[in-house]
Amino acid sequence: MHRLPPLLLSALLWSPVQAATPRPAPTAPLRLVLLSDFNGSYGSTRYPPALGRVLGRVLNEWKPALVLSAGDLIAGQKASLSDANVRAMWAAFERDVRAPLAGAGIPFAFTLGNHDASLARDRREAAAYWGAHPPALNYAERSAFPFRYSFTQGALFVAVLDASGPGVDAAQRGWLAAQLATPAARAAAVRLVLGHLPLAGLSREKNRPGEVIRPADALALRGVMERGGVTAYVSGHHAAYYPGRLGGLNVLGSGGIGGRDYVGAPGTARSVVTVLDVAALEKGGEVRLTAYDADTGAAIPVSSLPARVDGLGGPVVRVETLR
Repeated sequence: MHRLPPLLLSALLWSPVQAATPRPAPTAPLRLVLLSDFNGSYGSTRYPPALGRVLGRVLNEWKPALVLSAGDLIAGQKASLSDANVRAMWAAFERDVRAPLAGAGIPFAFTLGNHDASLARDRREAAAYWGAHPPALNYAERSAFPFRYSFTQGALFVAVLDASGPGVDAAQRGWLAAQLATPAARAAAVRLVLGHLPLAGLSREKNRPGEVIRPADALALRGVMERGGVTAYVSGHHAAYYPGRLGGLNVLGSGGIGGRDYVGAPGTARSVVTVLDVAALEKGGEVRLTAYDADTGAAIPVSSLPARVDGLGGPVVRVETLR
C-alpha cells in the first residue's frame, strides 16, 4: 500500500484547523440623528421651542457622528420676502442649529427643501450660505453643492438629490446612477439617498400632486435606487415619520417639528426626531431606528404607526428596520 510522507500526512490532518481565519469583530454602529422640517412660519427667525429641546438631547445625550436633515431649514418660499429677510433666516439657522452642532464636532448634512430652495432668490442665498459654511464631510462628489452631492462616513454612503420640487429629471437620475456605481458606494454596507419630497404620499395634508415627486419621475427614480442597491430613500416635506417599503425599495419619511396626520389616520400628528444606528453586518448592513416624540421626549414604538399608508403613489407598508 502506498504511504504518504509523514510531513504531507501531518499537513493534511492539520490544515483545516490552521486555515480557519478568525472573523473580524463587528464594528460599533454609526449613530446618526435625522431632524427635518423644523422651520417656522414664513420669514420667521425664531424656531419652535421643541427644536431647542431636541438639540439639547443631540448634544448631551445622543452625541451622533452626524445629523441628517431632509430639508426645510428656514422659512422661505415667499416672493415678498427681501434678500435681507432670507439672510436673516440663515443667520438664525447658523446661531441656533449649525454653530452649536459644529462646536461639538457634529456635521450637519442636508438636502434643501421647498422653503429653502424653490425660488431663484432662495436658491442664490442658500448657495451663498452653504458656500461659506460647508459641512465637514468626506465628499465623494460635490460639483453641484449644496443642491446635489455625495459623501461617505464609515460604512455609510449618502447621495443627496435636489428634490425641493416635484421633478427629479433624467440628468439627476443619471448622476445618481453614476454615484451608486462608484467604488465608494459599492463598498458601503448602507447606501442612503436623501431628498426633500417623498416618492409617495404619507400625510393627509400633503397627499396631492405637487407635494410628492411626480409619478413618472418617481417610478424612474425608484428604479435607479433599486438597481443601485439603495438601503433607503429618506424624505421630508410631509412631516410624518414613517419607515416603510414601496415596491422593492425602503423609504423613510422623516418626521418634523410640528407633524401632520397620516393619510387615513386623523389625530396622529406629532413632532418626531429619529436616532439611526447604522450597522455593517456580515452580509450587507442595516439601519435600526428609534423615533422620539419631540414634545414629550417619549420613544415611539414602530407598532404604533399605521400598518400601511395608502397615499398618492403608494401604498407604503410599514417596516421596523431598514436593510
